[in-house]
Formats: sequence, structure tokens, C-alpha cells
Amino acid sequence: MRFEFDKKDWSALEEGEKNCFLLTNGLGGYSSLSIIGAAARGDHALLMSAKRAPNVRMHLVTNIFEKLIIDGKEHVLTSQRMKSGKDYTGFVYLESFVYDDFDDAAPVWTFQVDGVTVVKRIVMAHDKNVTALKYEIENPAGKSVSLELMPLLRLTSKKEIFDEGQKLPKLGEMEMLSVAANIELSEQEPELFGMMHFSQDARDGREEYGNAFINHRMNTQITDKNDIYVIFGTEDFSNAEAGEIFDRLVEERKERREQLLNQAGMSSELGKQLLLSADAYVVRRDSTNGKSIIAGYPFFEDWGRDTMIALAGATMVTGRFAECKSILRTFAKYVKNGLLPNLFPEGGENPMYNSADAPLLFVNSVYEYMQYAKDDAFKDEILPVLEQIISGYQNGTDFHIKMDSDGLIMAGAGLEQLTWMDVRVGDFLPTPRHGKPVEINAYWYSALTVMYELTHDTAYQELASKVKESFLEKFWNEEEQCLKDVLSGGKDENQIRCNQIWALTMPFTMLPAEKEALVIRKVKDELYTTVGLRTLVKSDPDFHKIYIGPMEERDRAYHQGTVWAFPLGAYYRACIRYAGKCEDVSQKERMKNELASGLDALGAWLKEGCVSQIAEIYDGDTPTVSRGCYAQAWSVAELLRAVYDYEKNM
Repeated sequence: MRFEFDKKDWSALEEGEKNCFLLTNGLGGYSSLSIIGAAARGDHALLMSAKRAPNVRMHLVTNIFEKLIIDGKEHVLTSQRMKSGKDYTGFVYLESFVYDDFDDAAPVWTFQVDGVTVVKRIVMAHDKNVTALKYEIENPAGKSVSLELMPLLRLTSKKEIFDEGQKLPKLGEMEMLSVAANIELSEQEPELFGMMHFSQDARDGREEYGNAFINHRMNTQITDKNDIYVIFGTEDFSNAEAGEIFDRLVEERKERREQLLNQAGMSSELGKQLLLSADAYVVRRDSTNGKSIIAGYPFFEDWGRDTMIALAGATMVTGRFAECKSILRTFAKYVKNGLLPNLFPEGGENPMYNSADAPLLFVNSVYEYMQYAKDDAFKDEILPVLEQIISGYQNGTDFHIKMDSDGLIMAGAGLEQLTWMDVRVGDFLPTPRHGKPVEINAYWYSALTVMYELTHDTAYQELASKVKESFLEKFWNEEEQCLKDVLSGGKDENQIRCNQIWALTMPFTMLPAEKEALVIRKVKDELYTTVGLRTLVKSDPDFHKIYIGPMEERDRAYHQGTVWAFPLGAYYRACIRYAGKCEDVSQKERMKNELASGLDALGAWLKEGCVSQIAEIYDGDTPTVSRGCYAQAWSVAELLRAVYDYEKNM
């Protein structure tokens, strides 16, 4: 898809800071700035490298300060809000910003300054920590024109706040960063750039200010037409290679895009865009020598739960079966007491296993992988791991996870956080969900049926039948005509939440068609928005309509009404499934039209926030802007999966 922005999108500096772009390198590294080229967040960076993929990341280059001198008059092209109030407003010269994954393979900025045109492109290498820039400058009137570039450097861990008191390295002392350009490069004594104001972090209660430093400049005279290339990376380059490197990276990016599109076979423009967007999250993991899925940019790492939820959309429907198998094998190595790591070990630390959903999702993902890839032989390799998971849940394992006498799974106690609604505020859990969560038991039933399908052991079939009987009896909320959220005996038992939608989308489900229709209607009437599902109905006393402010305030709203994008994919897939077996022709046609309208609305959301991506969350009352991670794996992958199902079945 082609995303075009123009002056109406940056009528003021604060408007231009709201949207950003994202390029990734398959290692967890990235290049991301606002569409006007400003760093509006502390984690915005021209080059965020992955020192150890995917989570040990280094913030190397924040931005590049650009100055065009025409007939002796300086024109700053950079936009940046400053703590001092002396902001840089290069956006006034910016005519357009275009992001087109299909054709350009790189974001494009076009500036017009006193008859001089500057077109800037940025590209990032795949599987390397390299960002390359190209400036195409046209000076048709033959004015006296020169370009000055000053890289704004940080050279710190991504998680560190830049220390202004640290020793600033000279150009030749930078061990982790190399610079190359086809124009004159001159060293200077290192100096601080000045405190930048990160408006998008300030909005969310994060660190509001940050600095960078300068230790060299690049200069060149412009004749009638010049192409300037600048390369930043963690490997050495020669200045003479700069242009060749940029052109090669663009070509490689285009070839990679073409390959991804061809192997997936998506037909719609939306499907193709989501497919390319999903590529950002499939990354290498050095510690396991395999593949993983990073949960979101710019904040998150790779987690077990997020990986299992995003896996089908990111790898199965896209035909990336080798990578999918690598991810499943990676997690299989770390199964312990029937549980899957929710957080992988890094730097010698032990894995964290506090997830009641990831292991059951793993079982179902293995089955789905085998169906998509037609890889029946994988069963012999993976079955012992699946049996260990089922045994752990049946007989009891850590975190109070155990099958009850009714066959249903109960989990959690005290301050344990085991489902995706896992936020904790001090000693308070806004959404504890201790007891028998609805989605955990939907996963459990499907996992048992998977085991029967793989082994033909009737013990799994008999237990699945018992679980189904208990589920239908205990989870149905007759008054609300939907599913209860968690069997706990508390007020949370009958709260209307989005978790019930997964009871309709697993490989094997329990509800009869008439009750599926009721759940779909309840979710549509009470929780649906065009970009996601609310986590709680607006009429509930615990509902928080907006996600903003300090962390404690944000966390209290996180799952109390805040809209999450990834459950929307499950909602659409539930509708597609139901429509496929619906005998009422008019109802089926109405549902098809609703689906088409809903999927069409996603195009506008792909332009908001991070261009071509779907964010983690949106406000619960009336979603207007993205919050949290501006690019989220399970948001993109689950919606991609829904589009795939729509194309195949509708």
C-alpha cells in the first residue's frame, strides 16, 4: 500500500510528531523516526542496532542534523523539539512523505527550499546492523548551495538514559559504530547536541528529555544535481562503497519483499501490506540459534505468549514454514514442568515461566503448523513435548496451574500473573483472573482434542468430552447470553470481556452454533471497534476510557476497557467460521458485508501512528490514536490471519 502525507499532516511541529515510520533488520534492530524526521521518543533512532539478537540493543545514532546553505543563508531541514524551546522546524520545507512497501522499498521525504529540491531516502539492511541514507539534490538555478550533515550519536544501551557526564568518544574511538559517506567528513571535538524533548514519551508519562552528541560533520558543495550517500553500521565500510551499499540494500529489500509476497499468495492489497508488515517481527535469536518473534516496537522483547499468538499469522499463513518450525523447536527445548518460557534467558539469566496460556497455545500451534505445512513427520519429534505439557496441566504444575475434578483448568493465586491480562500495580492486580479463565479452558479443550487427533488415544477424547460438558454447563452466562470471563466466585466472573472470543477460534471448539452466534453478537454490540476489541464493556464500573499518564495510571486502564487490536483478528475469524456454516442466506450475506466493511476500515488505521503497522492498544471509549507499542506483532499477525481466512473462505 502507498501511504502519502503532505503539509496538512504537519501544520505544526506537534502534529508531525504523532506518526512515525519503522524499518527493521530481522535481528531486533530498527530505524524509526517521526514522518517529519524528528525523534519524538527516546527510543526513536536512525540506527538501533542488535548487539545480541534480538533483545540486547544499542542506541547508536539518534538522528542526523541536516542544514542546507543557499547563497549564504542557512536552512535547517531537521525537525526537533528542544527542551530549551528553541525548536528546529525543518518541516516547513517538507512537501511530502511517502511510505510504499511495494515500490519504493524505503521511506521518501521531499523538501523544497528556495528552488532547491532535496529528496531523502532511508533503507536498512536485513540481517545486519546497517542504516543507509541517500540525498538527491537538484539545484537547477545554479545557486551557491552546500549541504552540512551532523550525525547525532548516543552509543548507549537501548535501556539506558544518555548520561551527559560520560566521556564522549572521538570519531576514531567509536568501537561499535562505523561511518562512511561519499562527501567530505571532518572530525571535531565531541560536544553535546542539546536536550531534546520527546513529546510522545511525555504524553505517556515516560522519560521526557534526552541528549545526544556530535563528533564529526560532513560537508559538500552542490552543483546542478548531486547524490549524497551516508552509511552507519557496526561493520567497516569505505567511503567509496557508500553509493554501492545503498543501492544494493534497496535492491535486496525489494527482492525480499517480492519473495515474501510470492510465497504467501495473498490477493488483496490489505493482505499484502499486512504480510510485509508482519515481516518486521520475525527475528533471529542468538541465544538459541533459532528464530523467534519480537512482541513489539519500540519497547518489547520476544515472549512466549506473544510468539504463540502471533505465530500463525506471521509464519503459517505467509508460507514461512521453516521459520515456524524453528520457532516451535526453540520453545520445545525450554519446556519445563509442562510450561513454556514466557521470557527467554538473556545473559545467563533463567527463563521465566509465568504463563498459563503459552503452553496450551503451543500445542495448538503445533497442530496448526502441521496442517498448514502438511508436515506429518513433525509429530514423532514433538509429541513427547506435547505429552509433557498435557501431563503438567492434568496433574498440576507451578503457579497453581492444575486440572480440577470437573476437567477444567484453574490457575493463579496471590500476585501471580498468568494470562495476557497480566499487569500488576505494586501489590494490586487490576485483573487477577485467578480461577478458571475462559480462554485457558478453550485452549485446553482444543489441546486435548489435538492430542487425540495425533495419537488416537481415547483417554484424551474422553477427557475432552468431560471438559466440554463442564464448560458448557459452567461458563454460559444465561442473563447476558454470552460466556463468563473467569470462574472465580467473584464479581469478575460475569464481567463481559473479549476473552470469550477465543472459544470460537481454536482448531477445535465446544459451543453449538446458536451460542456462537450469541457470543459474536455480544462482542459486536459491546466490545467491537474498527481497530480492536474493548477489554471490558463501557457500562462496567471498572471501565477506564483512556490509557494515558504515569505508569501506575496507565496500568490500571491497561485491561479495563482499553482497546486491543489482536482480539479483533479472532473476532473476524469467528465471524468467518460462523458464516461458513450459517444456513440463513440473508444473515450470511449481512455478516460478509460487515466483514468487508471492517477490513476496509483497517486501511485508515495503517496510516495512523506507525505507518503500515498496527499498534498494541487504543483508548477504550472512542479510539482515535494509538497507544503503547506503536507496532505490535500479534496485532498485525492476527489481523493478517483474519484477512487470509477471508480471502480463502468468503
